Amino acid sequence: MMGRWGLIGHDGPLQALEAYLAAGRLPHAFLIVGPPQVGKGTLALRLAQALNCVAPPKERPCGHCHQCRRIAQGIHPDVQVMSVEGGHREIRIAQVRELERSLYLKPYEGRMRVAIVDPADAMNLEAQNAFLKTLEEPPDQVTLVLVTAREMRLLPTVRSRCHRLALCPVPTAVLAAALEERGLPRAEAYALARLAHGRPGLAIALATGPSLAQRWQEEVHRAASIPRLGVRQRLEMAQTIAAEPGPWGPAWVLEVWRRWWRDVLLVQSGAQELVSHVTMMDELESLASSVPPAMVAPFLEAISRTLSYLEDNVNPRLALEALLLAAPWQQNMAA
Repeated sequence: MMGRWGLIGHDGPLQALEAYLAAGRLPHAFLIVGPPQVGKGTLALRLAQALNCVAPPKERPCGHCHQCRRIAQGIHPDVQVMSVEGGHREIRIAQVRELERSLYLKPYEGRMRVAIVDPADAMNLEAQNAFLKTLEEPPDQVTLVLVTAREMRLLPTVRSRCHRLALCPVPTAVLAAALEERGLPRAEAYALARLAHGRPGLAIALATGPSLAQRWQEEVHRAASIPRLGVRQRLEMAQTIAAEPGPWGPAWVLEVWRRWWRDVLLVQSGAQELVSHVTMMDELESLASSVPPAMVAPFLEAISRTLSYLEDNVNPRLALEALLLAAPWQQNMAA
């Protein structure tokens, strides 16, 4: 089902790419957009492989030749990935300058130099403006690939100089079938496809990473416990979450909360067939009956606002304290 591109779904963008490759008239720059973990980074690497693969044109990317393997391993000299460096929060102009210098060198081993900027929205305004020169006058034998889940954080002048490829969430049935092909039982594959909400990367990570699946469950239970907590406990929870490091930090926590509380609202609205946490229907129905419906929708909006605040570098603890104090209370506690 995934085919040689290694993607689940996304037939439209892949057909467009294959048409460009077959015609030999590839745009000099691509902008791959879509939700997190939907396949954007995978597509960027597969495109780099297709441009350098030594297999016959109709079989590219083959994934098996020397060029494809080295790109997959991250050791190909002609494929560079520019991202946020350790200790920083954004891609800086110095990184852009260094990338630009390397792009003017001829390909060392493959046919094309490929520069992948992921996430492109991490470039600050100074870096984006500096990158414009390369977008406007790209060197020969260079393809630029910008990857982002937050397209509107890029300057209009940057977006306008790229060919846009949009990856959308994959239908549940398609994602579930792909997970079945990987050996998951049908019921588990369907449950994970619903939980991933159309994001193949998340579904595969949950299926293959027991630590992630366990951590998700723990976070769902914490989200469900909020209405039973008093003021002091809520403030303590905010402090704990604000201090959580790495991939389990506040932004990840709030994304899980948003998915859980969306399901609570769906149950309250009588739309149980749309919930993501299909294996936790009893817990959802119990919570939905104990929390006033009028509190849930505003809380979901508050979660989204708090995620925006976190992106703008506000104090995580203060933002989480405000969020949790506005979170739903059980009906008897609210009284």
